Formats: sequence, C-alpha cells, structure tokens
Amino acid sequence: MVYKSPPVGNEISCVMYGVKEEILNNHEHLKEIFLEALKQENFTILNQFSHEFEPKGFTMIIMLAESHATLHTYPEYNSLHFSIYSCRGPEDGKKVFEFLKEKLSPSSIDFSEKRVIVDVRHGNHKNT
Repeated sequence: MVYKSPPVGNEISCVMYGVKEEILNNHEHLKEIFLEALKQENFTILNQFSHEFEPKGFTMIIMLAESHATLHTYPEYNSLHFSIYSCRGPEDGKKVFEFLKEKLSPSSIDFSEKRVIVDVRHGNHKNT
C-alpha cells in the first residue's frame, strides 16, 4: 500500500517574547527541549542541523518525515522564533507548540496557524 498524505496540512509560526537569556544561550538544552517536543507528538526525525552564531544566537532545523520544524533565537531581544509545517493533518504541531511554551515560559507570544490546502478540491483555492 502506498502512503497518501491528507489534502490539508498545518503550519504554525510564532515568536515567543520574554524568554530568559540563560535559556536562549543554553543551546544543548534548547536542542533537547525541541527534540523532545517533536517526539511527544510522534514526529519522525530524519535529520537535524544547527548553527551557533557569534557572539550569540542559535538556529536549528529539523527535517521530519512529515516535513520540517525550525527554531531561531534572538537572545539580545529575549525572543525565539519557532515554526513547523506538517503534512500529516490539520491539527499537527499544536502539541509541539504547547510543549515549547511550557518549557520556555515566555511572557507573551505572537502566534499564527494556517491550514495548508495541497489539493484544490478540498478548499477555497484562488488562482493568482
């Protein structure tokens, strides 16, 4: 049997403000939290890439069988950007977001979520 993705995926993007600088600068701990968040929602991790910036800052990209997830820190602003896209279905990524929110304890969050329709027969597709 050949796997066929659902016609609707989910994309979450957010900026978490007011994250303690100690957390943002502890890159190994951030990696652990990020990977654990993805495992909690049963994502299949294929590969991971990360980069530490000088004098500070960190980026991590996770390739998933279901698509991808990213994390980028802004320690100078006590902020972190997180995004995830999953082709597994319209609810995916919410548990990852909630796990990160709990572990990072931001003071506020700018959050957006978008259903991504990959089959024109299942949504309000507009030609552009």
